[in-house]
Amino acid sequence: MPPIKTVHAERKSDGMIQYSCDRCNCSIDAEEDLRYVVKMEVHATMDSPGGEDSDLDRDHLLEIHEILERLDDSESDAIADDIYQRRRFDLCADCYRKFMVNPVGVDAAARAFGFSEN
Repeated sequence: MPPIKTVHAERKSDGMIQYSCDRCNCSIDAEEDLRYVVKMEVHATMDSPGGEDSDLDRDHLLEIHEILERLDDSESDAIADDIYQRRRFDLCADCYRKFMVNPVGVDAAARAFGFSEN
């Protein structure tokens, strides 16, 4: 399983960790400011033509993991990020509120009118 991506944090000279917002890059004081941690897990999946009922007992992540184990290291590293990623983000209070309103970044105009991206 790939490691979680790095976090924007630095150790200050007094030993305290100084965080920065992964969205706007502003400084977040760990002792005075609220810091919101967003964890995301993204994995590839495919629906089988047999319908959803046949997939209920399948563990797709386990199947993908087994496929990756059969590949040699160079092939596995090349496609691992396309199949599975875990990420962690630190957000300041302002960016957290913006994220919660629109977590997947859908354009507000397209959402309001229901236009597709064709």
